[in-house]
Amino acid sequence: MAMILTFGFDEASFSRLEPLRERHFPTERNFIPVHVTLFQQLPDAEEARILGDLAAVARETPALPFDATGILDFGGGAAVDIACPAARDVQARLRRGWSDILTTSDDRGRRLHVTVQNKVDRDTAKATQAELRGGFSPWRGVFDRLLLWHYRGGPWERAGTFPLTGETT
Repeated sequence: MAMILTFGFDEASFSRLEPLRERHFPTERNFIPVHVTLFQQLPDAEEARILGDLAAVARETPALPFDATGILDFGGGAAVDIACPAARDVQARLRRGWSDILTTSDDRGRRLHVTVQNKVDRDTAKATQAELRGGFSPWRGVFDRLLLWHYRGGPWERAGTFPLTGETT
């Protein structure tokens, strides 16, 4: 199988986003808490290397403020759009360091977003998007950790938690 790397949120952001995911994400597919995916197909065989790299990056990276800017249309779902140039820099740094182990889909910049709903019919997705847009106001949150997960076809198993503890310069 593969490993997945995500950002985790400060408590206030988590408390704001997790109820949306619980309400709208199909229950039979909702295996982990709300998150932002950075990579989704990291090779299990490289786990020791990945864990070491993540520990180093987390020690050097402070918590990252982000802006929740709107609701995205995912065709069969809905997501909260996230703007955070510093998070994209972290992703780019990891991409460079892992260029020899990334799949084609992971070796690209990924639009940062929080998936609130996925793999539903189009009418359900459009209704959810309209509901979310109706109550949405832009807000600021913080990414405060990196989370590495094992994906084994069902519930995800946490492989590591890396608090972002670096100092700003």
